[in-house]
Amino acid sequence: MAAQEGAVFIGKYAASFIFKGEGRLTQKSLGSMNAAVKQCADDDGVTELLIDITGCRYMDSTILGIIARWAIVFAKTHSAPPFLLGLPGSPLESIFDRMNLTTLFHVSRETQFTSKEALTQVTVAEHVTGPEYAEYLLSAHEALADLSEENAQEFAAVIQCLRAELH
Repeated sequence: MAAQEGAVFIGKYAASFIFKGEGRLTQKSLGSMNAAVKQCADDDGVTELLIDITGCRYMDSTILGIIARWAIVFAKTHSAPPFLLGLPGSPLESIFDRMNLTTLFHVSRETQFTSKEALTQVTVAEHVTGPEYAEYLLSAHEALADLSEENAQEFAAVIQCLRAELH
């Protein structure tokens, strides 16, 4: 993995879907993120979602929004919110707190759940482009904006530009 790249790993253990992000997850990771979310959502046997960010150094607003939207949808269809592993003390802790993302998860103090060797790396051959790409960006930023008034103000211009691009 190059210094600027991020990687997404997924797996399933019993009824738990495991997502592990590593490195820098940015818009370039959009295809991998969407593939992971889709695989989890399509599996009716999943009753728990564990998001492990112990190896993540950075997530841009698009990835944060995708995770937020995923957590919101999961909590509506399951009995418990997703577990978030590796947040306390991580480089992402302050942004999760500031953007109100911690309210969407059961934040675990555990530092390691599973190694990436037990998971499958998600690779996506095609990059998302055009209107589909803009729709993903818009949806991710709207999910963040819905979490707090501060987020709504912060992402208002981005949301406005993306809506204009789509219409």
